[in-house]
Amino acid sequence: MSSDRLSLTPPYVPTRTLSQVVAAVFVLGAVVSWIAAGYDLGEIRVVSSIQSGESLEPAERLAHAKAGTILGWAQSLMAVFLAAAFLPWLYRMRANVRSLGAAGMRFRRGWTVLAFLIPGLNCWRPYQVVNEIWRASDPDARAPLDWQSVPSFRLVLAWWCALLAWLLLEALSGLTLQFASDLRSIQIAYGVSLVADACAAVSASLGYFLVNGIQSAQEAKAALSEPSYAPDFRGANVPA
Repeated sequence: MSSDRLSLTPPYVPTRTLSQVVAAVFVLGAVVSWIAAGYDLGEIRVVSSIQSGESLEPAERLAHAKAGTILGWAQSLMAVFLAAAFLPWLYRMRANVRSLGAAGMRFRRGWTVLAFLIPGLNCWRPYQVVNEIWRASDPDARAPLDWQSVPSFRLVLAWWCALLAWLLLEALSGLTLQFASDLRSIQIAYGVSLVADACAAVSASLGYFLVNGIQSAQEAKAALSEPSYAPDFRGANVPA
């Protein structure tokens, strides 16, 4: 790789530590989502017991309400933490594929953020962006345009579909609960919320493997690149 080539591309930045942090946040998100799913299942059982003639003490009702509020806040905070960790990571990984020689990319680095923010477009563009980064990170794609022949990986699609399912089902559950007029409607709302939280947990779990997969691919591709790279004393990357 010539010095002229290097001057036209962003420096390759090792991302192992950043990827480990993002992966850990995904794991924590999965744990919180499974706990929320357990709470939903508990609420379904409570509604069933009420339908059968049992009653809850005021203290029990208060405990259920507090648990639901705490889990709601925990899920909201996890969503914020995930976005705050994942988007900068995705931006850096997109910059790195260019540093590693990939060319002809359809989506520029700005799309790693914009894809999630533009209403309507954010239903499918984030998947396209992440899928492109996954393919361009393939260490077997050595020539600048080789990545275009790399097939899409089902993990990326499964991750995105599970994420979309969580968002849609969570919204449906909230609307159902808001307009519920009887115990049966409330039970249905918690049932939908149970499926939504399970989708969130699956999406977060797949996100963990997604992060590790792209990280491993880029490390392998960087090891094959010439010249190799090492961080200088300023923290930037220069040819070793």
